[in-house]
Amino acid sequence: MNMRFASLTIMGLILGSPVFAADLPVNGPWPVPPVRVFTWTACYLGGMAAGGWGHKESADATAIVTGAASAPAVTVDPSGWLVGAQAGCDFQFAGDTVFGIEGTFAGGLIEGHSAVIPLGGTDSATATARLDALATLTGRVGYAIGRSLLYAKAGFAWADERYSAVGTFGGNAFDLEGPATRFAWTVGAGVEWAFSDYWAVRLEYDFYEFGNHRVTFSDTTSDFFSGAVGVVDVKQTIQTIKLGLSFRFMASPPLVAPVVTKY
Repeated sequence: MNMRFASLTIMGLILGSPVFAADLPVNGPWPVPPVRVFTWTACYLGGMAAGGWGHKESADATAIVTGAASAPAVTVDPSGWLVGAQAGCDFQFAGDTVFGIEGTFAGGLIEGHSAVIPLGGTDSATATARLDALATLTGRVGYAIGRSLLYAKAGFAWADERYSAVGTFGGNAFDLEGPATRFAWTVGAGVEWAFSDYWAVRLEYDFYEFGNHRVTFSDTTSDFFSGAVGVVDVKQTIQTIKLGLSFRFMASPPLVAPVVTKY
């Protein structure tokens, strides 16, 4: 009896020892380190550079000084560059959908020239169209693929432009200038990549439809035609490709997705 009791005591000590207990299977689940999940919810401020081109059609402004009852249409295809800034906020919902609002402002020079059909004899003129500044206010919707965002945008645009027709008529020089502030609707699409939690780079295409707009031309500098004034209808579209960099200064911390491993 004493031998049996001693054997059971020794076996209990062995099974209860830490070395033997560590070798026994234990059912989970066991937690593992959490996984960080990036979110596009943030406000941001950044800079951008763009190349732009356009198409403009108008009546011949030189008719203001020539008095021609009809004149052929003038076409100008400007091109150039813009640099500026963008600011906005995005919100990513529980899934992969991202909604946001954004404002941009850029200045630069998108300019084009067109030779006007000679007015007679040695007379000729050059029509010029120039865009100096472009601003937008748009909403955007995107589809997030991790740190990449495919998006489309639409909204309104404002442009500061200048038109001119400079030449001679009857041997006398004229300089018709037509400053204009124009409004448009705009649509665009792009891709953005967040290479860190706080920095993102984007490539974007935008189209601007300005429609028809009446521009007042006047000559206030030449001697013979000073005081000449007339109105010309101008129709135009602009397109741009932008490369931008943004700092996400109110970025939400990356979400943590709990991971549970079962055994």
